[in-house]
Amino acid sequence: MVSPPWIDTHVHLVDFLQRPGRMPDLRDGLVRNGVTRAVVFGLPVKKKWSTVEPVRPDYYLDDNAPCHYHSLTDATVLDVLPDLESGGVLEVAPLVCGFDPTDLLAIEHLEFVWGRSDRWAGVGEVMFRHDDLTNLTSGEVPSPDHVAMDAVLDFCAQNDAPISLHHDSSSVGMPDRHEYAGSLERALDRHPSTSVVWCHAGVSRQVDPAGQLELVHRMIERHRNLTVELSWVLLDRIADEDGADEDWVRLVAREPDRFVVGSDTVARADTVDTRGAQIRTFLSALPESAAEGVAVRNAEALWFG
Repeated sequence: MVSPPWIDTHVHLVDFLQRPGRMPDLRDGLVRNGVTRAVVFGLPVKKKWSTVEPVRPDYYLDDNAPCHYHSLTDATVLDVLPDLESGGVLEVAPLVCGFDPTDLLAIEHLEFVWGRSDRWAGVGEVMFRHDDLTNLTSGEVPSPDHVAMDAVLDFCAQNDAPISLHHDSSSVGMPDRHEYAGSLERALDRHPSTSVVWCHAGVSRQVDPAGQLELVHRMIERHRNLTVELSWVLLDRIADEDGADEDWVRLVAREPDRFVVGSDTVARADTVDTRGAQIRTFLSALPESAAEGVAVRNAEALWFG
């Protein structure tokens, strides 16, 4: 059975140690799951292997060692693109992400990297509030409304470059407060011409906010420049082998031009298999016209126009 086509809007080409995945395997995994196009990027941070940790980590949660911003990730993405695109079966849109979003010089890095290649299609995934990764990342706590982000968000608007960002709406300890949603709303209000993609709709591995559906509904009603990405652990909450969450299906069916889908694979083809099955389940629960928009048309307009 051939999978219906969809665009994967969230593909990391490196892991948290900045090791590139096997691009032919990743390409084949995407194509096998019906992906015709993919939005790809590195990771803005690198996990440290500390001398006090006896086992080499693979993931940011593997131990208590810190992470630091890693600008070389953008160069790595450009280096591996030929292998990912080999065979001509997958079209990709690469994004820039290797900067510290609390650094007033972040805009200079973005401008420099952007000018080094005509391949860039946008910015992201920029990490802001992100469960324990926030505490593990060296430096100032990042936020979408940080003053350093104003120039970045202006750059995105001027260059018709969507920005994908991770920003938890709440914390592990206060899942019903949505205490961080305000900083995203302030950034959206200050930059109404910038297309913003909210990765996983404010949900993380260890953050499962209460009332998230209602928050997402309110956010897309208030902010016409916001697109919500259904990906990663959010998919665990809205789609499984028994079907799709009816409340989420109703919301997406009402606002089908405001959502996209992504696997959030960290350079692994097997993750695409798992998330791809969840995405197909969710899309199959939508009316056909809505499913086509969420699966393909919205992403085409953002990154492949």
